Amino acid sequence: MLDGNGYRTLVAGATYDFLAAMHGRVAVGDGGCLTLRDEAGAVEVVVWPPGTTLLPHGRAGVHVPDVGEIVVGDRVDGSGGFFEAPLTEDGPPEHLPPVPVACASVGTFVAVLERVTRHSDS
Repeated sequence: MLDGNGYRTLVAGATYDFLAAMHGRVAVGDGGCLTLRDEAGAVEVVVWPPGTTLLPHGRAGVHVPDVGEIVVGDRVDGSGGFFEAPLTEDGPPEHLPPVPVACASVGTFVAVLERVTRHSDS
């Protein structure tokens, strides 16, 4: 768990080989956790790839290795896998971080991004 100024986010401890396509806008959701919101309004708590760090100076977003800065409001495309929260019962699968109860309840989906790119709106 990485804690920022008014938001927080999760980072995976290992890379995975998931193939689900993911698209959405980065937002701050329940508990201050970064989420992805798709065009239909579905919300998933985001788990970013290993090596992801918070942006400096209180900016709400992350720096993803080999991608760069992604801030709240950016559209992203990615691939990865979905899990249903909470991931805290009996420990999360493999090397995934536990999702804080404030960020997700049972039935909330967690998007584990293995690959991510900023989506161009142009």
